Amino acid sequence: MPGTADRSPLTRPTVHRRTTIRPLIWSAPGGYPVNHHYVRRYWTAAIGAGAVADLLRVMQAAKRRKAIKCPINLAALARVGLVVEKGSRIFVRSTVPPIPAELMGRLTPRLKRELTAISRRS
Repeated sequence: MPGTADRSPLTRPTVHRRTTIRPLIWSAPGGYPVNHHYVRRYWTAAIGAGAVADLLRVMQAAKRRKAIKCPINLAALARVGLVVEKGSRIFVRSTVPPIPAELMGRLTPRLKRELTAISRRS
């Protein structure tokens, strides 16, 4: 059938292949390394496990200079400033910043107290 070369016979006609991206590192001062406990504990609570997993994949691809399928949560990562889209280029921060004030409302009271204690020690 015309136009079905992209699809397996088992997929719906509305299925589209995700484009690939080749992210680049954006050297951002300060913040936490991607493998830091802070990223997994607090950013996961703020933006969700899927978005954090996508962030980790994008950062690894940028470090390895490899192309990956466009992450489903790329727009969410861009909204919170973890990636920047400039034209056809995707830049990912080299480090993960502290949770911004506008995302604090998504955290549980316990996590908010922990972050307050961390910021007082800094």
